[in-house]
Amino acid sequence: MATRNATVLPALVTLLLLVGTACAQDVGDVNQGKLVYEKYCVLCHGEKGDGKGHFSEATTPVPRDFRQGTFKWRTTPSGSLPTDADLERVLITGLYGTSMSSLATTLSHAQRLDVIAYIKTFSPRFATEKPQPQIIIPPEPPYTPASVTRGEGVYQKFNCAQCHGDAGEGDGPSADDLADDWGDPIVPYDLTEGHIKCGNSGPNIYRVFIGGLNGTPMPSFADSMSPEEAWDLVHFIQSLSPGYPKNLTGAPPPPTARASDEMIRRMLSRSRSTITASSAMCRG
Repeated sequence: MATRNATVLPALVTLLLLVGTACAQDVGDVNQGKLVYEKYCVLCHGEKGDGKGHFSEATTPVPRDFRQGTFKWRTTPSGSLPTDADLERVLITGLYGTSMSSLATTLSHAQRLDVIAYIKTFSPRFATEKPQPQIIIPPEPPYTPASVTRGEGVYQKFNCAQCHGDAGEGDGPSADDLADDWGDPIVPYDLTEGHIKCGNSGPNIYRVFIGGLNGTPMPSFADSMSPEEAWDLVHFIQSLSPGYPKNLTGAPPPPTARASDEMIRRMLSRSRSTITASSAMCRG
């Protein structure tokens, strides 16, 4: 028995130490996050998180004002808070075509969670609300000429050209009159770029139609657009540029592609599971 205890106890201590680290990483350290924010974020987003940092006036689009808890790039429904994984994904990938660059190699996973914890202190919503369940995306059908043709009809049906223009170049009749929720001018995206800020894959584009872009004139079509219409519209947009990756077979993306999109969610889920298990063990 003594030998067994001598073997088990060190392992148990190691497990508890790892769990403590996972717990800290899972929620992030606000004080450490403030230091990260002041080093990497404050010059654009401002000391108060109001998007009025030193470089904000020269930045287009303007830096996000964190105080309302309103974020465009989410996996959650329209109006919902983002998940921590959503916020970390932006830190990792950056936002194409903007001043928000990738911090994937600049910040560690723990530092990213720390700064996320600090950013969340700017809005009282994070203290009183939880993110809604993530948008469910059905399997993508094959990209075909027929789906592109149907998608063009969906583009017309939902009057997308009013903002994005007949050819998707962001030059529709309303393009010069649009503003975001803060009153700042906002330009409709040029869909012929071959690259979307949130990611180029079909599911990423699909999610924009269903979730909308909080704080912008881009609405959610969750209640008016069927999944079939949404996928056809995805394919029409992808037809506007050879730069978009197209799913010609309708098969799920390969494991390597799925890994990049789901990496953050899995890491957070794994750490939460470890913490839950250890808490139950301690209570027992």
